[in-house]
Amino acid sequence: MKSSCSSSVGKKKSFDGFFHPQSIAVIGASNNTTKIGFQILHNLIAGGFPGKIYPINPRGKEIHGKKVYKSVKDVPGDIDLAVVTVPAQQVIQAMRECAEKGIKNAAIITSGFGEVGNHKDEDEIKRIADENEIAVLGPNILGLLYMPAKLNASFGPVELLPGKIAFISQSGALAIALMGWTVMEKIGLSSLCSLGNKVDVDEKDLIGYFNSDPNVDVILIYMEGLKDGREFLATEIRKPVIVLKVGRSSRGAKAAASHTGSLAGSDGVYNAVFKQMGILRASSFSEAFGWARAFSLPAPKGNNNVIITNGGGIGVAATDECEAAGIGLLEDLPWLESKFRSTMPDFGSTKNPIDITGQGGVQGYRDAVKIALSEDKIDGVFVLYCETAMTDPLEIAKAAAEEYDASGRKKPLAVALVGGEDSRRALQLLNERKIPAYSEVKDVVSSFKILREWKKNQDRPRDGDVQYEPPNEAVSYIDTIRKEGRTILMEHEARKVLEMCGVPMPKWGFARSLDEAKKQAEGMYPLAMKIASPEIIHKSDVGGVVLNIGSREELESKYNEMMARIKKLMPGANLLGVNIVQMVSGIECIAGMSQDPQFGPVVMFGLGGVLVEALKDVSFRIAPFGEKEAERLMAEIKAKNILDGFRGIHADKAGLIKVLCAIQKLSAIVKEVDINPLITNNNGTFAADARIVL
Repeated sequence: MKSSCSSSVGKKKSFDGFFHPQSIAVIGASNNTTKIGFQILHNLIAGGFPGKIYPINPRGKEIHGKKVYKSVKDVPGDIDLAVVTVPAQQVIQAMRECAEKGIKNAAIITSGFGEVGNHKDEDEIKRIADENEIAVLGPNILGLLYMPAKLNASFGPVELLPGKIAFISQSGALAIALMGWTVMEKIGLSSLCSLGNKVDVDEKDLIGYFNSDPNVDVILIYMEGLKDGREFLATEIRKPVIVLKVGRSSRGAKAAASHTGSLAGSDGVYNAVFKQMGILRASSFSEAFGWARAFSLPAPKGNNNVIITNGGGIGVAATDECEAAGIGLLEDLPWLESKFRSTMPDFGSTKNPIDITGQGGVQGYRDAVKIALSEDKIDGVFVLYCETAMTDPLEIAKAAAEEYDASGRKKPLAVALVGGEDSRRALQLLNERKIPAYSEVKDVVSSFKILREWKKNQDRPRDGDVQYEPPNEAVSYIDTIRKEGRTILMEHEARKVLEMCGVPMPKWGFARSLDEAKKQAEGMYPLAMKIASPEIIHKSDVGGVVLNIGSREELESKYNEMMARIKKLMPGANLLGVNIVQMVSGIECIAGMSQDPQFGPVVMFGLGGVLVEALKDVSFRIAPFGEKEAERLMAEIKAKNILDGFRGIHADKAGLIKVLCAIQKLSAIVKEVDINPLITNNNGTFAADARIVL
């Protein structure tokens, strides 16, 4: 299979040497069993790599029965992959020799670069790689393995199980631990790639490669941070991609950055990126690998599922989990009775969960599973088992596996076995036979949920290519303010700019005097009045906001009181006038845009008002995006049902979408946009307050 990625200098780099090498050089190979150069060479040989293996060491002689060459330049013939294990100070010279030899793929195991502040040498590695079209993994990595090629160029375990999961890890130590865990749990891998400092090859490159790899069904990524968020956002997702992104807390984010030199970024923004791309985000390693195993199953055709169990308690627990996860259970009670009664004693239940009871035995399970798999009315099957003295879990597992294989595996089936060591061995047997099996009910339900979520991601309507340009009049207006040396627009200025972009406003005006305010207020009552001054950012702190002014007389008195109060509190402030804004009522939302250091302009939406900081019921998307993505953004907030109707008020969703798209027009020329509250009601959507930072 041919695949390549684009480097920073626009050349194409091949990945064939990583995954289908015919010859490998281990630079820094050693006879010392404590050295990584020894372990890499040992794993290549013990793993059964069928190609040529060249140990490289200046001392020459022989290692593992293989002739040692002093340099890659001394090796006769081509070398497809160089695995570099020499000390950090020797890596650049090794890379230069690789370039002279014409090697196109290198995996640098050595640490001591960007993760410890040595960016100079890391930059030199990148320069050599780009100028010579060398694709580089690392530095600071565990290595890589690719089971279809019997390639284990790592210093991890040797005895691994083949499968169709590609595991990409930013942490080498963690990858070693999880390699051992997958062996214990009988989980097969197709590939493992350690990324380390990501001087060259990164997550987007490997996703692009595995998109076309028939030996990979699902891609699982352990991620601490990204170096180029915008590039990652453009990655095509053609197969299920599961990401375990750490650094959720501010403390965790700092730890991740210090570990790999990558910026972890805002967790809310990463969430937005994954949702926007259709990536599945897991919260733990067990969940991530649990989901990955689920993709060995066919996609569900519908949502009519059955639970087959030998215990009422475990069946009820599964029913609760299904309801919470949106997994449907078939409810045709007469039909279920006619199909499953024969599989259980008289006191069993066919109400779904299908409870064959402890006396149903192995045959009861076998018969119930066979019926469930053969009936078109049933879309998926959960097999649950509580370990008892009456049956052997291994026999239950074998019966389920045999019936599933005999059925042709046309619908999803997953198993939960709850018990001791015997149940654990039964779980391992099922996993080995590519049937997802778990020790907890919530995990077996989660496996079906993730299949549905992936299908939903694939089927979701997409926006076409969307680009937003700021209106020329807005650019000119903002340039004028920049020339004044100001970075924060006053409210009336922000309102003008947003109106230029198409953001709907309630009736409003800017008045430089009381007489002007009275004229503009006609037909606007009740209204809010707010001070306009470049020195006053927090208007409420100085009494610069008055709400619900209901008449001309009240406007006059409140205006005079406000001006007197502010002149006393801030005698040096330049009071330009007041903003008067018609009061509107409805559902209070918030919309905004800010610049993320990783991903650029990020748009926010949620419930607004004074409680926005406390509730934090907001979601994000990376600009640019269109109306379909804006609609999904709005549907993600926890209180989304309020938008469908609250105290007789329905949100103007079309108006909200218009605002979310309109503020993106400013993404290239401002730092922040904040519309809070953004009022929406049966009659429309209105920016009740606005703030823009340059």
